[in-house]
Amino acid sequence: MIEIWIPITIFAAFSQNLRSIYQKKLQKNMSNISSTYTRFLFGLPFVLIYFLFLYNFSNSKFLVSNINITFLLYCLIGGISQIIATFLLLKIFRTNNFSVATSYSKTEPIQAAFFGFILLSDPISFIGLIGIIIGLIGIIITSIKKIDLRINFFNLSVFYGLLSGSLFGLSAVLFRGASHSLFSIDYMLTSSFTLLIAIGIQTLILTIYILLKDIKQFYLLYFSLKDGLIVGFFGAFASICWFYAMSVQNVAYVRALGQIELIFTILASILYFKEKIIANEILGVLITLIGILIILFNI
Repeated sequence: MIEIWIPITIFAAFSQNLRSIYQKKLQKNMSNISSTYTRFLFGLPFVLIYFLFLYNFSNSKFLVSNINITFLLYCLIGGISQIIATFLLLKIFRTNNFSVATSYSKTEPIQAAFFGFILLSDPISFIGLIGIIIGLIGIIITSIKKIDLRINFFNLSVFYGLLSGSLFGLSAVLFRGASHSLFSIDYMLTSSFTLLIAIGIQTLILTIYILLKDIKQFYLLYFSLKDGLIVGFFGAFASICWFYAMSVQNVAYVRALGQIELIFTILASILYFKEKIIANEILGVLITLIGILIILFNI
């Protein structure tokens, strides 16, 4: 029997891919910070509606007294880490080294395994780790269009990629820890509340930043309201799925399975952007799928 976190993670990856397509459109007219801001600002109302629905119709409820300093600290640090990671990833989009640097950001599952073990004592099996590494190799093969060791692997954009992977991994582990710190076995409810608090903190931080640094970005947000709402909806749906899956399963496994987004990205390139697929992309997808299958059969 397929565990529920598996299809939920696949839905998360698919929704995240759709969010990325529209977020790239917004980035043409906005700063990196504003592009990052859209997923939080426009996603917040959808997350709030989802949580209120669960809270009012769920059989199990948690009390306000369940909220503790550990929960708030994990949400705060995780939220800030995710903001910086997203900003770095969007910054990479503007570089000539996009493919290679992005592949380095995909080291997130391995780094999440490390953070999960250190912070939450989440174990990971040797076979599971092998599956994660194989999936990572597939991602790298798919992403690299031209190998040039001197140019591609030793520059600032690659550092941005590694750092964004670290921060994404850290934030995911912290959000899992926050959900578990609420002392409730209803992970659908606790994960949605964790997401609501985290995205609320992120929206507040970025609102203050943009007000102080570049207030004209709000005009651009207003004129991009339609695309912003689409980004917010798919971003919120993806986050809802990610947070639940990470509450019930080891973050490293969830994020490794989430690499299936690569397939959705290539399909989008072919069907939406009318781009041609090349040999190393086919090879990379096959290797990534092997890694994912190893992980799933090991669970």
